[in-house]
Amino acid sequence: MKAKDFIPQAFAKLLTWLTNFITYLNLPDVMMRLGLDMTRVSALSAEIDEYREACVKAGASNAGSVDRLDRREKAKSVTKSVRNFVNASLRYNEAVTDDDRKQLGLTIPDSTPTSDTEPLEYPEIEVDTSVLRRISCRFLNREHRISKPHHVHGTELRSGFIPDGEKPSLTHLVTSSFSTRSSITLDFTDEQRGKPVGFCARYENNTGAKGPFGPIVTVFVP
Repeated sequence: MKAKDFIPQAFAKLLTWLTNFITYLNLPDVMMRLGLDMTRVSALSAEIDEYREACVKAGASNAGSVDRLDRREKAKSVTKSVRNFVNASLRYNEAVTDDDRKQLGLTIPDSTPTSDTEPLEYPEIEVDTSVLRRISCRFLNREHRISKPHHVHGTELRSGFIPDGEKPSLTHLVTSSFSTRSSITLDFTDEQRGKPVGFCARYENNTGAKGPFGPIVTVFVP
């Protein structure tokens, strides 16, 4: 099941969340204790203020489509900026406590240990080549009818180009990617378009134990 996003999407709820988030970050003791960069916090504050102004304009009785479009674009921009800030300054910051996360409106990590049962099955790969120079691999587990069994932490995807005339082999798949989500997307260059690329995947639990690789799927870079 997809985890609930900690940032709301509705414009009004987003503004309320952002206001609470930045107000807490701007508390002098919080900024000092977490070792935050005042310049970055100030830049984020300014962007949130711009979004607040856009919300006021879009909510006015004489608001037009341009005002509503501006609000939408600023919502996307400030949401991206907040995610970048969280990832760079908060997510792996050892000074951040669960109470800080609660006050900031962030997700509190689940402390429930994941089973260390070694994976015995493998994920099936569903490939999407509908976008130029991009291949998306979705991982399926038809036995459990979910993206991964409950004891699996994530999926390792091996990929690599297949030489002309050779049978796809694991030795060709020299690039490794890992995701705890149900898919991985890889980007390619114009020079790589039309080349055959192979994929295969296996599950991994929270202790690093790996399951067997599934069959190799081969497609051409779109």
